[in-house]
Amino acid sequence: MTKLKPFLPWIILFTVALASIPVILHHKGFGSAKILGIVVVILVVAALWVWRINTRKKSPRNAKINLTVNDKHWMNRYISFYKRLDNKDKVIFENRIAIFIADVTITEIGKDKPEKETCLYVAASAIIAFWGLPYYNYGNLQEVLVYPSNFDDDNSLNKHGVISGKVHHGGLMNNTMILSLPALVKGFQIDNDKQNVGIHEFAHLLDKSDGQIDGVPEYLGEEDKKIWVQLMKETMRKINDGDSTIPDYGGISEAEFFAVITTYYKECPQLLKIKNRPLFDFLENYFNATKS
Repeated sequence: MTKLKPFLPWIILFTVALASIPVILHHKGFGSAKILGIVVVILVVAALWVWRINTRKKSPRNAKINLTVNDKHWMNRYISFYKRLDNKDKVIFENRIAIFIADVTITEIGKDKPEKETCLYVAASAIIAFWGLPYYNYGNLQEVLVYPSNFDDDNSLNKHGVISGKVHHGGLMNNTMILSLPALVKGFQIDNDKQNVGIHEFAHLLDKSDGQIDGVPEYLGEEDKKIWVQLMKETMRKINDGDSTIPDYGGISEAEFFAVITTYYKECPQLLKIKNRPLFDFLENYFNATKS
């Protein structure tokens, strides 16, 4: 009863209003009944709004973790993207890392607790992929599973597994991402090969933000979508014709193209600028929306 106490005035009000409608209709007050019905609908909407506000106040987001000086030194050594940032942007990057680790469960398979470095690699992948965009809440992602090796299509571990990362779309694991730890670490050890499984999978998550993983990400207006689709088709054709510096995997599908080119742009922006200026300019504008 205590839990219902804040809602008692609303419950009484709804009950009286609803009970009044048959009485009014009985006395042929059709107009009054219609008005009362509208009032009830408005009251329901107002009640839901108040409930939502109260729920938010009672369920604040998790407190961000505190990064130590050693964590920052570690990132400066192993996360090249972070190292290249100026001091102001480094603070922003650090804050987003801390919030991500607090909000998203990172499970390292085979260990009771994930290693701090593993958490930093995963979080850095997310921050880099979404860097520059007006929002960075990573959709409905709730958990990142970090496997000790590559895995099979059914998500089972296999020493001959060929999959190093996966974003689920639908089903029981819709809010889950899987990453192979060796592939994740390798992506940051070699920072100029246009490949990083962490950034790649979070690029898929960005693509998924509009409800589909189709190579056309969130935040594009109709005209920009047309331009992007045309650029994507032309570039994929060049990839498949062997006339591009973009990794071949980008030619498999539109979804993979977006993830591959996002990783390329994040790792080697100047090389992309030289090799494909129209594509670079489009991505530069898209990923720097908050600076324009």
